[in-house]
Amino acid sequence: MKKAIIKPWFWLGLLIILGASLFLATGSYFMKEWYYVFVWWGFLFFLDGLNFLLKGESLLSRSRLKFLTYAFFSVSWWCLFEVFNLRLNNWSYHGLPEGQIVRWIGYFLAYATVIPALVELSELFSFFLSKRRSTLFKINVPPVLWPALILLGVLFLGMTLLWPQLFFPLVWLAFIFLLEPLNYHWGFTSLLRDFAANDWSRFWSVVLAGLTAGFFWEFWNFWAGSHWEYSLPYLNFGRVFQMPVLGYTGFLPFAWETMAAVWLVEGMIRRASLSKRVRLALISAVICGLLLFDGWVFHLIDTFTLAK
Repeated sequence: MKKAIIKPWFWLGLLIILGASLFLATGSYFMKEWYYVFVWWGFLFFLDGLNFLLKGESLLSRSRLKFLTYAFFSVSWWCLFEVFNLRLNNWSYHGLPEGQIVRWIGYFLAYATVIPALVELSELFSFFLSKRRSTLFKINVPPVLWPALILLGVLFLGMTLLWPQLFFPLVWLAFIFLLEPLNYHWGFTSLLRDFAANDWSRFWSVVLAGLTAGFFWEFWNFWAGSHWEYSLPYLNFGRVFQMPVLGYTGFLPFAWETMAAVWLVEGMIRRASLSKRVRLALISAVICGLLLFDGWVFHLIDTFTLAK
């Protein structure tokens, strides 16, 4: 029988979560502002260590560079939704640090946890679900309908922006329709392809990861001094922590569209056949472009989303 190995970052993650919670309970002003960042990074280390303990490998053990790449891309991915929130005005930030540089570091570190959290949790659930293939029914979307799905995604985004008071939930669905047909068409990882094979295992891993991440996002946000608050046009009842109870359903499609974005980028990187010099130049341009985009969005958050 193979001996289970516990990586040091498993214990480090637990220590960070417990230590941060203890300092918060003592009324530490510093921890009130940084609690969310500390517990989420602690949770990521814990999850990765747990995955290694269960499977003998994990995201960090496979590639620390990939972990950091997920974290970096995660910031810009969430910033995209912050841009939509400028129109939706569904959430606002309260109790953030006064200094701009410190606050922007907080934005970056907090947003950087989104994609790694969903990846780690989906890997965790896939371990438990992999022992038996999950089948439900086949969904086979013919190629002739792929443009219609993409058009539907564009329509959802347009409806969200034109009539935000009515169609604000569609922002959490639109990117599924925009990205899934592309992944399917180009042969990348795709839940639509899984559905065509009547294999729902990955689907359950992804949506359960979204629901679990959503619970902890809201749970730790509730106790943090630096936190967000929701203001929805409707469905604004039955709050669990800060989130109205029906809002938790939005974490399921958000996890799907997030993973679809990850699969699309990973697939394009694998397929690209570029020289080392061109690849380096392209990577540098992408990094600079995303950092500029992140900084622009951080400025918009300070101006419009940060509670005065």
